[in-house]
Amino acid sequence: MLSGCATTAEKNSGQSGGYEWTPDHMHVGVRWQPFGIPGNDAYDAKRPVIAKDSSYVQFWVSWGSMEPEPENTDYRNHMSEDLRTIDKAVDACVREGKKVEFVFFHCPAWASESGQKGAWKPRRGEFARFAKRIATHFKGRVQSYQLYHEGNLQSLIEDGDIDFVLREILGKGGRAIRSVYRKSPATPVLLSSGGTSPCEACDELKGLRGKGAEAMVDYYRRIIRSPSLMSLFDALNINVSDHFNGYGMMDGKLVSSTWDQYDLVRRKLDAAGYRSKKIRAAESWVVWDDSQYAPDANGDGRINEQDAYDKTLTLMGQCLQRGMNTMNLPWSDNSSSWSMGLTKRRDYNGRVRRLAPGKVIPAADGGPGIVTARIALEGGDDDFEVIDMPDSFTARDYANPGDPNHLHYYIWRWFAQIAGGSDEVVRHALAGEEGNNITVWSPAFGGRESYKISSWNRTRGKFTVLVYASAATGKSWAKVAIPSTVQKGRQYNNRSSRKNFRGEGFPEGSSYRVRVTTKDISRRNGRDVNVRVKESGPFTVEDGELHADVEDMNKFTTIEFLPAG
Repeated sequence: MLSGCATTAEKNSGQSGGYEWTPDHMHVGVRWQPFGIPGNDAYDAKRPVIAKDSSYVQFWVSWGSMEPEPENTDYRNHMSEDLRTIDKAVDACVREGKKVEFVFFHCPAWASESGQKGAWKPRRGEFARFAKRIATHFKGRVQSYQLYHEGNLQSLIEDGDIDFVLREILGKGGRAIRSVYRKSPATPVLLSSGGTSPCEACDELKGLRGKGAEAMVDYYRRIIRSPSLMSLFDALNINVSDHFNGYGMMDGKLVSSTWDQYDLVRRKLDAAGYRSKKIRAAESWVVWDDSQYAPDANGDGRINEQDAYDKTLTLMGQCLQRGMNTMNLPWSDNSSSWSMGLTKRRDYNGRVRRLAPGKVIPAADGGPGIVTARIALEGGDDDFEVIDMPDSFTARDYANPGDPNHLHYYIWRWFAQIAGGSDEVVRHALAGEEGNNITVWSPAFGGRESYKISSWNRTRGKFTVLVYASAATGKSWAKVAIPSTVQKGRQYNNRSSRKNFRGEGFPEGSSYRVRVTTKDISRRNGRDVNVRVKESGPFTVEDGELHADVEDMNKFTTIEFLPAG
């Protein structure tokens, strides 16, 4: 009998996403920027990348777009079109059982001290009032907020400084959201600071000490040494960036990579006594073409989708294995000068092909055609016009032109299974943690890249372990062991946790079975190759451990520990 599992599964049955999102929960999802055309957005909400594979969706919420005029603060009578678009997209996510996170940035002209819209300092108290309005409107549908995007850069708040950001944005803004969610009926919410730009050459926010990486570190230092801010936040954030060969774009010394930045912030939190506070993904991206700053990750002299494959593998493996519990990547190609989408834009109603037939090719799955250029659509579903965008790509830039997805989508999707889609999934063991380790014995584990990640699916009553081994060739064996129940961890599932999941799983003497799926993912088209699936058991839990044997291990291995009944 599974400890506590049947009750949880019954509770969540038919209630997609019907659980409290805590920092111990695991989520892999996408950053969705709706195009603002109703039929287009409705089609996109049903695409597998959102509806099936993701467990949460992050939206960037520009204050200037949500409330462009003072009258737009009256959501009932004068809701802006951009807010209406986000409102409908959030509803679509709720219907699909996805958790939702907002990231705030920018300011409308009417609320700024300068009278200009965009990256300008709002008048005192205005941001908190905006945050309160948004939180009131989305309470119960949005479960997480990042208070400001890249608050370490002057370019994101041109006439502001660090004291203003700490006081008005993070402090007053955070308290405004907390007050809304605490009001009866009280509803749980996650608050975090917002990410930092990994740009070494960018102008640092006034008042921060040093330049580039030093200023970014000072930004975290200033937050961590503020008890009032840390009492508001469940987590701090870092950008997950693929820029330069260190996949981080910072100075190469103080902060040499994204995962190095994770370790740095983790050490600062632990040293200050905030072991319970987590580090979550803010803005995250992997570019799939040769956009500015994109590295030749595999050293073949070209920058293309194969490099995106490698960068996604390293970024997600390094961060998730370390303990990052949220990870998102841009869901689809849009008008950005950097090509970052996991998926390609689709000609959802056929109008793009009628207007610009040279920009659409047939899709391999037989669905709507694939758009092969960077475009914008202006108008409604039946009358939009196709607007060409600069620095466009073409079908020749695609690794597999007819595939609706880019190559690195298949790496993201493999990692995404650790979060279980709409299921309730929490962090289990942590690689390298004493007494709570994921143990892997294999001649192939420990090559150039190797990762091990584990989660407990409360909805389905199973543990999932992902093992990646770059040295695996289908000829090696592996033995894997994990704790049979959720243990007290240093970072997760401890007395500081909002919910107590400890003890859930397979108790001593109970029976379990094992399903092992080991495969490779083609670097040419993303397809599963060399797939082997083996089920074994039942076995009996002994000494508080679950064991699995992997025969002829390939690079990507998924191990599921399931109830025997």
